[in-house]
Amino acid sequence: MTTMTAARVNRWLCVLLIAYIAGSCAVQLENSTGGLVRWSGFSVLVPVTAAALLPMRRSLLIGAATLAATVVTYGFAIHGVSAGGRTVVITAVALSFALSIVVSRVRSHRLNAPATATRNRSCPPDPADSDPCNTPEAPHPVAVSPPGILPAALPQPAVVELAGHCRTGSGRLGVRAQWLDAIPLSGARVGLVAGAVTGPNADATASELRAAVRTLADVDLQPEELLAHLADVLARLRPDVRAGHDTQTTTSSVSAQCLYAVYDPASCRCTIACAGSPPPAVIAPDGTVASLDLPEGPPLGQTDLPFGATEIDLPEGSTLLLYTHGDADARDSGRDELLSALARPQRCLDATCLSAVKALLQAPHTQVAVLAVRTHALDTRTVATWDLPADPAAVSYARSHIAEKLAAWGLTDAIPTTELIVSELVTNAIRHAQPPIQLRLIHHAGSLVCEVADGSSTSPHLRRARTFDENGRGLFIVAQLAERWGTRHSHYGKIIWAEHTHAPDRAVTTV
Repeated sequence: MTTMTAARVNRWLCVLLIAYIAGSCAVQLENSTGGLVRWSGFSVLVPVTAAALLPMRRSLLIGAATLAATVVTYGFAIHGVSAGGRTVVITAVALSFALSIVVSRVRSHRLNAPATATRNRSCPPDPADSDPCNTPEAPHPVAVSPPGILPAALPQPAVVELAGHCRTGSGRLGVRAQWLDAIPLSGARVGLVAGAVTGPNADATASELRAAVRTLADVDLQPEELLAHLADVLARLRPDVRAGHDTQTTTSSVSAQCLYAVYDPASCRCTIACAGSPPPAVIAPDGTVASLDLPEGPPLGQTDLPFGATEIDLPEGSTLLLYTHGDADARDSGRDELLSALARPQRCLDATCLSAVKALLQAPHTQVAVLAVRTHALDTRTVATWDLPADPAAVSYARSHIAEKLAAWGLTDAIPTTELIVSELVTNAIRHAQPPIQLRLIHHAGSLVCEVADGSSTSPHLRRARTFDENGRGLFIVAQLAERWGTRHSHYGKIIWAEHTHAPDRAVTTV
């Protein structure tokens, strides 16, 4: 109804402007017969008025009609007009017509911009329709095939480059949703996820599993432990998924796959665990392509056995490809096509990702999701590591090492705060843990991360010390000075870390 009313108003306004032009010309012709020649200056406003109120096509029509009527009336029909007056009149109307074109284009652009932005948010462009290497550097949207659309774009951590695509091919498949994700972790690490859910309410289940992975990753669990907890989450979401005593059979109609990897740019090592997902592929910096040999894990919820994990070295410049496909029963399906496609050099990471998608769709698979990851490394200019003895004197050594390294990095304002944090963490490790003790300092993305590793698996807890207690204030001081802090476990013990910015106003003066 609103559209019809606007069209009717525009039509009548167009008619009125044309009538004004015709009437003005008729009045001028009639006056000229009596010897009176006078130009109606309001004719200049007609094209601009039309451009401001009417659509572009009609505004151009009004402007052209005004210019043509002026040329005919003052150039040929009315006699006695001087050459200079005729030039002034026609030039003024021509300039008004040119200004109306500019106004009309600007107005049309502003009206179309919101619709274009809305269309781009709701319908991501098909990556096959354009050259992926010509796009500006920005977070790559994950174009997910319905159902199960996840409206999140991939973040772009500084330690990796990411490109992700989900595509639908031909064939029949049950209701399926896929997701790709990258999760910043402590110590400049990044968690990489590729998952898929097949079955009723697949899109809702995939969204809940994605949120659960992000929550579990924030706890800094090992990849295999995260998948075990994710299986419990799926069992609570869908009680029919939990397997019975016979771990080989299940009556559930829901199947969930997930591959979770953690890349550490300081050591250039990646830990990977999978549940029902195909093994990832790796492109070495020299172009060599290989498929990783991972422990075969069943889909989530189909067994109570623990998951396995594999550690691999990823030198700087390596490309890791995580992917899922619709053929859950054939774990290695499409591997040969994928490796052949990756062996051909590509111009950019996005092109590599698209090449992998097309190769997997030829297998054929009805749905494919690929996450391409190019790794970077932290060097001695951003990472420093020291091995410390289990001796109280090591605290002063640690403080001196920290001060020396921060001065070399040009971060003298951060020395007091970092020294105090390191003192508390190292003291706790010496008093309550066991060797080996290692201190690592990371300068990354405007923050300083202090990590103290030891051989104990006991986690410290923040508590409120009473007035006359001699202990219990170390972690409280760390929590007050740091932006974030936490504990993560490894196969060799644990790591307590604290992260803080090195702005001058956070500096602390100690006496």
